[in-house]
Amino acid sequence: MLVPFILRKIRKSKWYKHEGIPWLAEDGLQADALGDLQTSDNSLSVWKVKDDKSNLKRIITALAANGEHISNFDYALFDIQSLLQLNIQTGNLKGNTPDKEANVWHLDLIQLSAQNLMDLARKIMNAERERILEKDILRSIQKGVALGQIDITKLKSGVRAKIVL
Repeated sequence: MLVPFILRKIRKSKWYKHEGIPWLAEDGLQADALGDLQTSDNSLSVWKVKDDKSNLKRIITALAANGEHISNFDYALFDIQSLLQLNIQTGNLKGNTPDKEANVWHLDLIQLSAQNLMDLARKIMNAERERILEKDILRSIQKGVALGQIDITKLKSGVRAKIVL
């Protein structure tokens, strides 16, 4: 049986050990990586990706379209069962992107403790991490606008200025 995934937007460079951090243990995690897991009211925003990843590109496009400007998009993807293993609860709360249909795939991880967050960080450290290049993000947003999936009036000025129809 296939299992859905959880997507969290991250800054990829914060999740790798590199030469610039010689003091970090091989399996260590930079403290700066925790900045990608900033909570509000002990909740963290994530996105549910279908087991066949058929909605992955749409979620990424919706999140990127919600930004101040167009840039590379980094994300981590891990299976939803991890949340059960970590004893993390979810709450359904519609997303707030310019893609109304994609917003239904939003979830909040709720009632998070500091330990939950550290466990989640370790999960992300070992998760699939990918980067979508800025030029591909721009193309996806333009396509989403052209198809009527993304409401151009809800784009921030920095993104809207780059859209060519």
